[in-house]
Amino acid sequence: MFPHRHDEERIDKYTGPYERWIFSEDLGRPFAFPAIRKGPTTHITALMEGKGMLADTDDVEIRIPPLWKDAPEITPFAMWNKAVDPEASAGQEDAELARCLNALNGTRYRLNMPIDPATWPETYHRDATPEGWQPPKVKPRVIIGVIDDGIPFLHRAFRDSDGDTRINLCWLQAAGAEASAAVPFGREITSTKIDALRSDFGEREIRAYQAAGAIDRDLPEIDTVLMQHVTHGAHIGGIAAGNDPYVGAMDMPDDAAILAVQLPNTIAWDTSGFGKEMMMLSAVEYIFNRARMIAKAFDGEEIPLVINFSYGWSANRHDGKSSFERAVDRLIMDRRKKQPCTELVMPTGNNFDNDMHARISATEIADGTYSIGWQLKPDDRTSSYLEIWLPDDLDPEGWTVTVSPPTGTDAGLECTIPVTADPTLTGGDPRRFIELEMDGKNIGQLSADKHLNDRWRVMLALIPTAGNLGVGRRAPVGLWTITINTGMTPLGPEQHVDIWVQRDDDPTQLGTGGQQSYLVDLAHPAPPRSLEPPALTPVRGYGCLNGIGTAPSAFRIAGYMQSTLKPARYSGSASIAVDAQGVPFVDANLPGATATADQGWFRPGLPSIGVLSGSGARIVGTSAAAATATRLIALNFLNGQPTCAGFTEIYGEDTPPAQTLARTGKFRVPPVCGEAMKRSEETPFLGV
Repeated sequence: MFPHRHDEERIDKYTGPYERWIFSEDLGRPFAFPAIRKGPTTHITALMEGKGMLADTDDVEIRIPPLWKDAPEITPFAMWNKAVDPEASAGQEDAELARCLNALNGTRYRLNMPIDPATWPETYHRDATPEGWQPPKVKPRVIIGVIDDGIPFLHRAFRDSDGDTRINLCWLQAAGAEASAAVPFGREITSTKIDALRSDFGEREIRAYQAAGAIDRDLPEIDTVLMQHVTHGAHIGGIAAGNDPYVGAMDMPDDAAILAVQLPNTIAWDTSGFGKEMMMLSAVEYIFNRARMIAKAFDGEEIPLVINFSYGWSANRHDGKSSFERAVDRLIMDRRKKQPCTELVMPTGNNFDNDMHARISATEIADGTYSIGWQLKPDDRTSSYLEIWLPDDLDPEGWTVTVSPPTGTDAGLECTIPVTADPTLTGGDPRRFIELEMDGKNIGQLSADKHLNDRWRVMLALIPTAGNLGVGRRAPVGLWTITINTGMTPLGPEQHVDIWVQRDDDPTQLGTGGQQSYLVDLAHPAPPRSLEPPALTPVRGYGCLNGIGTAPSAFRIAGYMQSTLKPARYSGSASIAVDAQGVPFVDANLPGATATADQGWFRPGLPSIGVLSGSGARIVGTSAAAATATRLIALNFLNGQPTCAGFTEIYGEDTPPAQTLARTGKFRVPPVCGEAMKRSEETPFLGV
């Protein structure tokens, strides 16, 4: 939407710092994921905030995905801008997109990722029954939802005792569309289709995936990921709902049905967190909607449902008030009124020991200034992002943030932004932007915005440190310094500033070339490694939590090592504050429970299935812990038990230190993987 970086009059009320950065060719667009990087967009996803339903205009076709109930407070939608010339320049296309948004009847929009026109069905009927759909043979006692990437829906692990699939429906959001569909984009695969593919192709599963549109080299958002040995979706789906020797869990019964959504495979590509909320919210709405459709095929009563959503990013508000979190929280709470057995299980994340979070208290910033380091690594081929979040009840009059480049680089890169609105940027959130330029070329963007008009954020975006993609510019490697100045408005004794660095690792199957940046405490040298809980210095793992997993009703799962029962070194944690007496306490976002993430020091991670039937793999992380909890919650629902039945209450009446409770929650989930092998000598474990 921003063809010229200084052409501010083009910035409209839908512009946040990520949109501005990601959609501008002169800023961060060349380094975004392929769906954005390739240029002009005719089809794009978005969120509308505020009740009401969108309607088409002469130039724009609006599609709203299957919803659990109409008129939600936050509505995901996709649109086709018919007025856009696909051959137009990025500037013309983005300006036209802004014009079309202004013409819609909503009040507030958040642009999300584009979608390929090939995924857009010619006709879409939101309330239609999917073609060829058949309800399960018997009414399920539980439905397990899996939202992930690379879901191997043909795998033997998801078959019932008769050899038919338990996956009733699977929405491939980035697959090429058929002529008519009951999903707004992508392709919906029914159980009938899955069984037909198995009948037609037998053990030639790769050929079957190609025939189903689940492997397509012409669509980078689906591509050939299902030709990999293992995917995240395979591993997590296997633990959460699969029956296979590689998982080693007691079998799920035939009446544990599965609904799946495969997100675009490049959804993990971009390191900003930008652009994914529509796809994710649509996935949750879809599973709720299709679970109701299954229920209506029987007696109409909502069926117990547990969804595993092992995904997230690092930065964000971390207060449950982001658009996605508010939307899913309302969905869960409303469904629980009809079916109390409803859970959304999410991991706490894997960044506890990566120095990606800092909490600055009034003590640290008592003299009005505080400086922290941000280390950028060499050969990073993705953009890097840092967010500074002020207290939600603070009016930052006089506050400024100064960015200084590494020693030995262009001193002219240093810039300061006041935490106030630019009066020339009207409509939408109060905001302002400053750009960092080196040799006449942009290398970064410094912004201040009052997010959702209720909490101030300062964000710094920098282009890759590797000179990739032929754009002839890169960010300097080294230690950047961020200095916060409070002016005449000091922090109160109970207030603090939070800093988060966005996740920037490299998903193996995508090959992004990302290198994780991290924070450096300039006032406190790194403490020696010990087995004691780390000190509460400003740069801390406490609070380094899944940035979209803080909705009050989400069931957050941390990870522990099975052989020691101690938290996994990387397992994300709730935030910790210190009271007036200097006593630490957990102030928000406590994990619901901790589950096995590693089996031991020499057996990290958990075993599960690979992509092809008969294959297995091992993946490390709290995603697997979340899937373990999902499986056991589903079994509880099957047996008419509450969510945490069978979980161990770790502390009883004792009150553990805040540093312990923040990493574990109150419950421990018993192990799943490999446990069936201990109980049954008849089932061989094939190993990985």
